[in-house]
Amino acid sequence: MGIAMRRLAAMAAASAALALAACSTAPTDPALAAAQQGGALPPLVPMRRFVANIDYVDGHALSPDGSRLLWARTVGTDIGLAVRATTDAAVLSGPGVKTFATGTLARPGVSGPTYSWLPDSRHIAYLKDFSGDENTQLFVLDSENPAARPWAVTPWPGVRSAYVARGAPGSARFYFSNNGRDRSSMDLFEADAATRTIREVARSEADGRVLAWFIGTDRQLAGRTRQLGSVDGSDVAVELRNADGSWRLLRTVKAFDFFWPHRIDPEAGRLWAMTNMGRDKGALVEIDLASGRERVLAEDAEVDLDYAQYPPLRGAPYGYAMEAGRPRFVYLDAALGAEVAQAVATARSRGWLDAEPVLTRPSSSAEDAGRLVLRAVTGDESVEMLLDRPTGQLTRLTPPRKPDPGLFAPMEPFAFKTSDGLTVHGYVVRPRGVQGPAPLVVDIHGGPWARDDWQPAGYTTTQMLANRGYAVLKINYRGSTGYGRAFMLAGAHEYNGRMQRDIAEGVQWAIDQGIADRQRMAVFGASFGGFSVLAQLIQKPHDYRCGIDVVGVANWPRVIESWPPFWRNRHYFAMTYGDVAKPDERAAMLANSPISQIDRITAPLLVIHGSNDVRVLRQDSDDVVAELKRLGRPVQYMTFADEGHSVRKWRNRLALWREVEDTLATCLGGRSNGFDYYQLMPR
Repeated sequence: MGIAMRRLAAMAAASAALALAACSTAPTDPALAAAQQGGALPPLVPMRRFVANIDYVDGHALSPDGSRLLWARTVGTDIGLAVRATTDAAVLSGPGVKTFATGTLARPGVSGPTYSWLPDSRHIAYLKDFSGDENTQLFVLDSENPAARPWAVTPWPGVRSAYVARGAPGSARFYFSNNGRDRSSMDLFEADAATRTIREVARSEADGRVLAWFIGTDRQLAGRTRQLGSVDGSDVAVELRNADGSWRLLRTVKAFDFFWPHRIDPEAGRLWAMTNMGRDKGALVEIDLASGRERVLAEDAEVDLDYAQYPPLRGAPYGYAMEAGRPRFVYLDAALGAEVAQAVATARSRGWLDAEPVLTRPSSSAEDAGRLVLRAVTGDESVEMLLDRPTGQLTRLTPPRKPDPGLFAPMEPFAFKTSDGLTVHGYVVRPRGVQGPAPLVVDIHGGPWARDDWQPAGYTTTQMLANRGYAVLKINYRGSTGYGRAFMLAGAHEYNGRMQRDIAEGVQWAIDQGIADRQRMAVFGASFGGFSVLAQLIQKPHDYRCGIDVVGVANWPRVIESWPPFWRNRHYFAMTYGDVAKPDERAAMLANSPISQIDRITAPLLVIHGSNDVRVLRQDSDDVVAELKRLGRPVQYMTFADEGHSVRKWRNRLALWREVEDTLATCLGGRSNGFDYYQLMPR
């Protein structure tokens, strides 16, 4: 927690203490009220513990030379970055720690890593998304000169930039892509932080629409994926760059296949990738670059593999992750796996881990692999540790955030058979101290080409809901990723049909198992999950007491006709929803849109939207709210002028989740901790 935040918190605490006591509300649901009267419910945890930057320390990354650590932490009253020497790894503050007030960084995964060391182990690249419109901008700071103004590498509004890879070893160079020339495609550039110069490396115009660029282990442009036709869903060529600058074809990928190169090693003559070509589940493969022959390194019969991890400079993957129920990391390098196991044993002997972790994997490495940052995920927290491999020295990096025993509840995987015979998986959390059925929040993931994952029982918003007295149900309905091609394609044209029935049947499973009180249930979701909230309230498969729609789709034709120019997956939309260019299919999409059936929503609804959303325009939520108000239906509307498709800034997240907390307390009868004095924090 930053000094400024502590001072303000102390000042606010005195004035807000009475308000805090007065605003927390006891449960009105009979089962929760009985549990509270009997002293069975755990203490209420303030909302700020779940969503505000109180004591955030995470995401440690080793510099290439292994001498320094970079991590995200609280700086002042916002998120920032910090640097220290690895010899001071256990130090969180003091003269050896340099901090950088970057402010909230871009959403992870949208445009590559949100921050990264450059090869010189001095400069740091990071990504910002100032308004939430996903036009990310790249900056570089000098870690040895905290007072210096960061270099704005791509300071252009309305232009999207993405970090691609480091440049030559020891240099201050890195590769990035950018759609400044053509908003629908990304050209490749190399930047040099030492000279603050940029050069164009390759552009997609002359060779068709390039979807991605790949840098080889020699730190040179080594590969690309290129869409062969002008229509999304056309074949995609995976091409390798020859020494003379020409390109040769490695694979041709069909519309709903994927082949994603992880590493291209020209010297070894090998490429490693994740692919589902010729199979249902995504597998890890090795390709001989000379012959094109493929060898499967790992695959699973139940689920797609999630990702693989590699040595820092060259070589084959040392392990991969998968998640059938709880996640697993499997080591292909047995010696490394044994070292990690020994580090875990040391951490357990010191009391850092109270049980065998669900998984432990390296999350960062020095280029010589002599030092590793390990992330161990237990049942209730994630712990980062620095391992010095030559000496075996182990240092804890993240401070303890493990909740008190009995405070939170474990997330349990489950599966059920749908009425048409499909197996659907999901996760459930039951509230502590409640006997029998509890009020239920159905938390529906977005996408739909995504999935819910297992989470430790730590300070997550899922655990916040359980702490308020709710069972929380997460369902990976058909169309979700992670369970193979056939499962995903089973969602074709079923967005308002079988997908919604999967959700409803999952809820029925929770009722039949004695988890959910059928008279007290709410639906919550964002993006496609927000659409599903509206669809569930319209279709009424259960007597939902209320819904919470965050950036939800209400008008499918408008969403598809307004999508960002840099999206290249229109064929997935056509497969799932229909072709908006065909009048009959467009009419069907509009008929299946919530806005066409909004009069059927009678349950109270909370709608939340970021004004700068480029994926689902705010107009969708504006229309829903306006029509419900015209009909005299109970609806609340919350908007954020400085957010987009996801709410990133912690003050906004605090406001959002406080509204959610009070809404659910009103409609389901759970607890609310009430006013949180962090709501007084200035911007």
